Amino acid sequence: MPFFIRPITRSIADRVDNGFLNKNIKTTFDFLEEQLATSPQNGDFFCGPNLTGADIMMIYPLEAGQKRAGISAEKYPKLSAYIDRIHARDAYQRGIKKIEEATGEKFETALD
Repeated sequence: MPFFIRPITRSIADRVDNGFLNKNIKTTFDFLEEQLATSPQNGDFFCGPNLTGADIMMIYPLEAGQKRAGISAEKYPKLSAYIDRIHARDAYQRGIKKIEEATGEKFETALD
């Protein structure tokens, strides 16, 4: 892209982020924080006391949200603890190890 067009496209992207995306991201993470607060095991998993497919599917968007939208322990304590809890699971660690063995490269999450 020509250098003189970049400021224009950046300005458009910033307006979309500020006018639409950031508000929706905040609304979504507020909702997810509340879901964990009201889940049966007080925030262990989204659908109850046991890990489910929903929890597995949620980890990547939450990791990305930590990096892009600033999910932090201060703003979203339950979501932050949830991400840490998933990362600490033995199965998650084994999965990362398998990926690294198969690719020969260090696995990087959305946080890296």
